[in-house]
Amino acid sequence: DFEIWGAQVEQQSYATSYIPTSGTTVTRNQETCTDATPEINSEEGVLYAEISALADSTTQRYITLSDGTSANDVRLYLSSGGHISVLSKVGGITQVYLQSNAYPQTDFNKVAFKYKENDFALWINGTEVDTDTSGLVNAPNTLNELAFDGNGLKFFGNTKDLQVYTKALSDAELIKLTT
Repeated sequence: DFEIWGAQVEQQSYATSYIPTSGTTVTRNQETCTDATPEINSEEGVLYAEISALADSTTQRYITLSDGTSANDVRLYLSSGGHISVLSKVGGITQVYLQSNAYPQTDFNKVAFKYKENDFALWINGTEVDTDTSGLVNAPNTLNELAFDGNGLKFFGNTKDLQVYTKALSDAELIKLTT
């Protein structure tokens, strides 16, 4: 004889958290983060995420740092065709747009977007995939909101890690972060 207590069997290929249902059919629909106020530097920094899409589709999935509008923001998103893209806007004008080659969107990718005046870079899985050496950044204290959406397009996907750095990291630090 043996006794097992507290075990959880998974139907998927990945682990999920325990949801006490007390015998009902209640399930979790989606995770949300509320009342989180990250420290954001509008003038320079890194938006980092280890993410994957739930399914391949043509839907764009956004993670943004903004002032609550799409006129002043830093965006990281999975775009159509399997591309990973980043964008920065100041006063409604796109300052930088960087895009990767296609990556399998349902695979986890470690993505970092470094933003600093005239120094922008997109890093994916330990490799710098695109850069731009011309562009403005937002004024101090402009960016004050982290959201899993942008332009009304929500990020429906998996997130293993999400970090906002208040300083632009060096290439060596970005390699280490995204590898």
